[in-house]
Amino acid sequence: SFHNESGLIGISGSSMGNKAGDVTRVLAENIMRLAIDFVDDEELDRARNMLKCNVLTQLESRLVLFEDLGRQILTYGKRENTEEMCRKIDDVSKEDLRDLARRSVIGMKPTLCTVGDDVSYVPAFEEVERWFGQLS
Repeated sequence: SFHNESGLIGISGSSMGNKAGDVTRVLAENIMRLAIDFVDDEELDRARNMLKCNVLTQLESRLVLFEDLGRQILTYGKRENTEEMCRKIDDVSKEDLRDLARRSVIGMKPTLCTVGDDVSYVPAFEEVERWFGQLS
């Protein structure tokens, strides 16, 4: 799969500058929680439905459709239809999510990117690294 080969996972958020530390902590806690606990069935179903809705809505744009076509041909060597894509989304299990999160955060150094006029409230990289180091 594409993600097996890239080794990259990301999570992002935005806030007012004075809340950047809180948002950073919440995002870190959520990705770490994924590495420890299974998501519940309701949360997983909601995420699957949201992803399918977003993907299918985006594909209504010709520009996105052709970009997706090119990405799939380059990545998989073929174009998948929407039914196959939705089936793959539905096939993602709680175990898959936990395993992906574990491979992405346990024993790995996080990357922290910040953009804005005032980033003084964003925790230092070393502090964020310490949060993730608690999982090792």
